[in-house]
Amino acid sequence: MKTKLLFWAGILFLSAHAYSQVGINTPTPSSTMDVRGSVEGNFREIITTTIPATEVLNPKDYHVSFSGTADLTLSLPSKSATDGTAADFMGRKYYIKNNSTSNILTLTAASGQIMRLGGYIANTGTFVLRPGKFATLTASGINGWDLDADVNQSLVDYNSSTPVTGGQLSGLPAGNNYVTIPGSSVTVTVPSSNAKVVLNFTGYTMVYGSSINAYGSLRFQIAQTGTATTTYGSVSMVSWYQNNTPNPTPIAYSNFGTLYSISGLTPGTYTFTLQAKREYEGGTVGDVRVYHAIGRADVYLK
Repeated sequence: MKTKLLFWAGILFLSAHAYSQVGINTPTPSSTMDVRGSVEGNFREIITTTIPATEVLNPKDYHVSFSGTADLTLSLPSKSATDGTAADFMGRKYYIKNNSTSNILTLTAASGQIMRLGGYIANTGTFVLRPGKFATLTASGINGWDLDADVNQSLVDYNSSTPVTGGQLSGLPAGNNYVTIPGSSVTVTVPSSNAKVVLNFTGYTMVYGSSINAYGSLRFQIAQTGTATTTYGSVSMVSWYQNNTPNPTPIAYSNFGTLYSISGLTPGTYTFTLQAKREYEGGTVGDVRVYHAIGRADVYLK
């Protein structure tokens, strides 16, 4: 009988420990661990002066501060296991701050793994922290890390083309070929693949000497040159209709505006130029012209 009592007492003792709460500076903890005071974690300062500079987060890191004079790439550990073994560090947190004056800190996940912010921001393998920005990383059960960061965007570069007082593009030919509008080009520098370029082209068209009730439209595309070359087709269009009596010659005017954004560009310098072509025409169409086409490019970085 005494043996049975000792056995059940042992079971109750173990159960109490298995489901106990730990309190620091409090005799009545209200959570599994209740800390009534400051918490101290390992602090590491990274100071870089060489290019390229790379560092790796390690299991002893907690708060990492970057204050170098050269850009730094900080590599994250490979994803946690989820099997309760020593390789399972799901829930581990890192606090990272870019305290440099003007240098970029790039967080890089292991090959094939991701960082996720949620919302409208796509999962990514790299994330740029600008000077003064911070991030919290939590090892997750998905393929990598949960990332909590300031994603407000800053304007880092912009450029506008110079207005042209005369006709920029006179005698736009009919056909399927796009024609470059002179004076519409804008050139900017993209510092990171996290940057977004916002393009805005405005101007007006003048169709001169068409027959009454003639009509048509102009379609626009954006040509990109520089670090990478491509074309963004059919970004906007404008229609026109000739409805006035010749006095002495009929003229049809139409304003146009093209707003277009581009993300994920490789860092480098890019030039963007507006191009136009004629389409959907009826009646006798006269001279199709483009006037005062002005371009602007703004580069934003998270």
